Amino acid sequence: MELTIKLFAMLAEQIGPTVTVTVSTPATAAMVKPALSQRTPALKAVINNARIAVNQEFIADDRQVLQSTDEIALIPPVSGG
Repeated sequence: MELTIKLFAMLAEQIGPTVTVTVSTPATAAMVKPALSQRTPALKAVINNARIAVNQEFIADDRQVLQSTDEIALIPPVSGG
Protein backbone atom coordinates (compact mmCIF):
# COMPACT_ATOMS: atom_id res chain seq x y z
CA MET A 1 0.00 0.00 0.00
CA GLU A 2 1.24 3.48 -0.77
CA LEU A 3 0.93 6.15 1.91
CA THR A 4 1.47 9.84 1.33
CA ILE A 5 3.01 11.55 4.33
CA LYS A 6 3.02 15.29 4.94
CA LEU A 7 6.25 16.55 6.46
CA PHE A 8 6.92 19.65 8.53
CA ALA A 9 9.81 21.74 9.86
CA MET A 10 13.28 20.24 9.32
CA LEU A 11 11.90 17.17 7.57
CA ALA A 12 10.05 19.27 5.00
CA GLU A 13 13.16 21.39 4.45
CA GLN A 14 15.37 18.34 3.86
CA ILE A 15 12.98 16.00 2.02
CA GLY A 16 10.10 18.13 0.75
CA PRO A 17 6.55 18.83 1.91
CA THR A 18 5.24 15.35 1.05
CA VAL A 19 6.69 11.91 0.45
CA THR A 20 5.14 8.61 -0.59
CA VAL A 21 6.24 5.36 1.04
CA THR A 22 5.20 1.79 0.32
CA VAL A 23 4.27 -0.48 3.22
CA SER A 24 2.65 -3.89 3.51
CA THR A 25 -1.02 -4.30 4.34
CA PRO A 26 -2.61 -3.99 6.75
CA ALA A 27 -0.62 -0.79 7.20
CA THR A 28 -0.15 0.52 10.71
CA ALA A 29 1.25 3.77 12.03
CA ALA A 30 4.25 1.81 13.36
CA MET A 31 5.33 1.22 9.74
CA VAL A 32 5.58 4.90 8.81
CA LYS A 33 8.81 5.88 10.56
CA PRO A 34 10.87 2.84 9.49
CA ALA A 35 9.70 3.21 5.88
CA LEU A 36 10.70 6.87 5.81
CA SER A 37 13.99 6.21 7.63
CA GLN A 38 14.88 3.62 5.02
CA ARG A 39 14.51 6.27 2.31
CA THR A 40 16.46 8.92 4.22
CA PRO A 41 18.82 7.25 6.71
CA ALA A 42 20.63 10.52 7.52
CA LEU A 43 17.44 11.82 9.16
CA LYS A 44 16.62 8.66 11.13
CA ALA A 45 17.06 10.33 14.54
CA VAL A 46 14.74 13.21 13.62
CA ILE A 47 12.18 10.83 12.13
CA ASN A 48 12.22 8.59 15.22
CA ASN A 49 11.56 11.59 17.50
CA ALA A 50 8.70 12.92 15.37
CA ARG A 51 5.02 12.52 16.24
CA ILE A 52 2.55 10.96 13.86
CA ALA A 53 -0.81 12.59 13.22
CA VAL A 54 -3.60 10.85 11.34
CA ASN A 55 -6.46 12.93 9.99
CA GLN A 56 -5.22 15.96 11.94
CA GLU A 57 -5.02 14.23 15.34
CA PHE A 58 -1.91 12.96 17.09
CA ILE A 59 -2.12 9.23 17.61
CA ALA A 60 -1.35 7.47 20.86
CA ASP A 61 -1.24 3.93 19.49
CA ASP A 62 1.25 2.92 16.78
CA ARG A 63 -0.92 -0.11 16.05
CA GLN A 64 -3.58 2.12 14.49
CA VAL A 65 -4.48 0.75 11.07
CA LEU A 66 -4.03 3.24 8.24
CA GLN A 67 -5.96 3.66 5.02
CA SER A 68 -4.45 5.00 1.81
CA THR A 69 -6.94 7.88 2.03
CA ASP A 70 -5.83 8.97 5.53
CA GLU A 71 -4.04 12.27 5.94
CA ILE A 72 -0.78 11.26 7.61
CA ALA A 73 1.65 13.84 8.98
CA LEU A 74 5.05 13.48 10.58
CA ILE A 75 5.82 16.39 12.88
CA PRO A 76 9.31 16.63 14.40
CA PRO A 77 9.96 18.35 17.72
CA VAL A 78 10.32 22.10 17.38
CA SER A 79 11.65 24.70 19.75
CA GLY A 80 11.30 28.39 19.90
CA GLY A 81 11.33 31.27 22.19
